[in-house]
Amino acid sequence: MLTKADDYPIHQTPDPIAYAGTDRNFYDRYFFNGYSDDGEVYFAAALGVYPYLNIMDAGFAVRIGARQYNLHASRHLNMERTDTQVGPIRVEVVTPLQKLRVVVEDNEHGISADLVFDGRHAPIEEPRTTRRNGPRLVQDITRMTQLGRWSGWVKAGGRTIRLESSRTYGTRDRSWGIRAVGMRDPQQPASISEFQVWWFWVPAHFPDRAIHFYINEDGDGKVWNRGLVVMHDDGRVEHLHDARLTVGFIPGTRYPHTATILAKDENGGQFRIEIESGPRFYLSGIGYMNPEWTHGLNKGPLAVGYDEIASDEIVRHEAPYQHPQAFAKLTMHVPNGDQMTGFGCLESIVMGRHGPTALASMFDVP
Repeated sequence: MLTKADDYPIHQTPDPIAYAGTDRNFYDRYFFNGYSDDGEVYFAAALGVYPYLNIMDAGFAVRIGARQYNLHASRHLNMERTDTQVGPIRVEVVTPLQKLRVVVEDNEHGISADLVFDGRHAPIEEPRTTRRNGPRLVQDITRMTQLGRWSGWVKAGGRTIRLESSRTYGTRDRSWGIRAVGMRDPQQPASISEFQVWWFWVPAHFPDRAIHFYINEDGDGKVWNRGLVVMHDDGRVEHLHDARLTVGFIPGTRYPHTATILAKDENGGQFRIEIESGPRFYLSGIGYMNPEWTHGLNKGPLAVGYDEIASDEIVRHEAPYQHPQAFAKLTMHVPNGDQMTGFGCLESIVMGRHGPTALASMFDVP
């Protein structure tokens, strides 16, 4: 079956683009977040393609003050990947690797938007990450990340908010590869690995540079995926080394309140980044860990849903709220002694055991 994508020189196999590989968990995804510089407005959008499942889904959510408004959409892909619209939600590539547009058309739920993202630097390609559960490949991902500014407007909760590029920042990423999507496999491998997640992601903006930090650790605290990149506005890119993270949690929860990143430059100079977490935004609003709108689930030819979250009332770290982002204020100390302040996103997933933090089981809290 030929599709519009076959007219572009993007083939990776002898097959037409419509045909997926042999792994049913293959996916291809857009993700965006954005926030005002005071943290009062925070939004996120996602659009995912699951070729082997023949599904495309999308989500858009915005927190205004203490209330989060969430729009979900899913449809059958019909083997056409270039039509990046699901119900009222659409993603457009205006200038590849630089400028993208997210549109949420008027709908019965009263949430809509027209937003343009403009990259601050060239996208950063992360190293490919691969993870197995015994014999089974459960993660094999390539991701590119780009920080930038937003302009446009968003409407939710009966309010229309204009967003100026001088005060609205954020991050977007593109990832593709293999990870669990859709319904879970009813038969796991006979010997399975410990279920555990320790994931933190910190993209942030400073006056003359931006940073991109991420880290995964296993239950013993062994790092298996990490990076810290500094993108200067003059075009210089620094890859820092030996980045480590310590976290202070809100008592009785697994939600981070403070965090500190330590790293070194190529000359051994010390970087110290102190993070203070602010209002949370729950990624269940765009499908992550959402049992009803989980990514890749077959909801029929077209389905659209809506819900709201009183974000300041979520105090327990439990389903489906284990995967939050938060508006964060940062202070960075650089090797020459300078200090600068900035703001960005602190994303976390803390599930299962983590020895260094004295988390011994799936549900205990520090």
